[in-house]
Amino acid sequence: MQSVTSFSRSTPTRGLSTVAAYERYYRRHAERLAREQHIENPTPSEIVADLILQRAGMAMSTWRYRKAAVMYVIEHQHPGHHEALEALREHGSGGLARTSGNTAGRKRKHVPLAEWTEIKHVIGRRIKEGYRHAQALLDVLEATLLTGLRPIEWSFSAFATHEESGRPVLRVTNAKHSNGRANGETRELFVDQLTDEERATIGRALAACAAETRDDAERFKLALKHELETCRMMAVAGTRKPASSVTQYSFRHQFIADAKQTFETPLLLSAAVGHASTKTAFEHYGKRKHGRGRVRVFPTPESVAAVQNVTLETYRSYLAAQQGGRIPQVR
Repeated sequence: MQSVTSFSRSTPTRGLSTVAAYERYYRRHAERLAREQHIENPTPSEIVADLILQRAGMAMSTWRYRKAAVMYVIEHQHPGHHEALEALREHGSGGLARTSGNTAGRKRKHVPLAEWTEIKHVIGRRIKEGYRHAQALLDVLEATLLTGLRPIEWSFSAFATHEESGRPVLRVTNAKHSNGRANGETRELFVDQLTDEERATIGRALAACAAETRDDAERFKLALKHELETCRMMAVAGTRKPASSVTQYSFRHQFIADAKQTFETPLLLSAAVGHASTKTAFEHYGKRKHGRGRVRVFPTPESVAAVQNVTLETYRSYLAAQQGGRIPQVR
């Protein structure tokens, strides 16, 4: 058995949509390689070699995604290609560009105030003109700035009462729980420091997005996405400015940027936004310099403890691996 030399979290499982995307990328890469190099049924080793050759022209995030996709497919569908996997593992993202010129690379990881003002003005006009999803979009975006929920989480969350203190909370069903990337099935945020108007905005967002099934939630999320895209285009119509690259997820990034100016420890931030790891928000989300103020929702003690428990269980598994499978009683 391979020895464990460092303490790190075990790799979270992937959701079905992620696995499907990985398999689709691998298949397309193989098809392109076969077509361009006249190779019939490229082997995993040939695909890895081709991917490494392309690496220099990729952005960091693109390389990480494609590397993860190829590694996943080889590990699960083409066992025995250990040398190819090792070659791929040796190539990290160091030295690559931080962003690419494609659409995904231009997506904002914060919400510039000037752009938000322009977009909000257009949304307001569309509300007055009776567009179906305009009011829901405004409520969801403003509520996300207050709470940091992922877009899909609005469909499966609700106001509740904290069992121990009796204080009002927003109980959020964590979107990443099923694949091991959240601090439990749910997280709770104290909301009693928000104004009545702010809580009303959150309530309207919850009501607008409420869904019985995941498919219904995805359809409504897509409708809001299209509404936001329309508003972005209208905000710059008749000008020479490019359309904003702000997305729904940018508002979660902005909340996290604000939270980094609020919480003194990564643990509290992770608990507030539903991460199992204290590294995730600091490495991949909005930067502290883009924060515009302090947040006024706070994770409950139980949500904080859930992050601690994930770290503790990972550490216990690490110790067990070093001690021949015996799990020590770490408290």
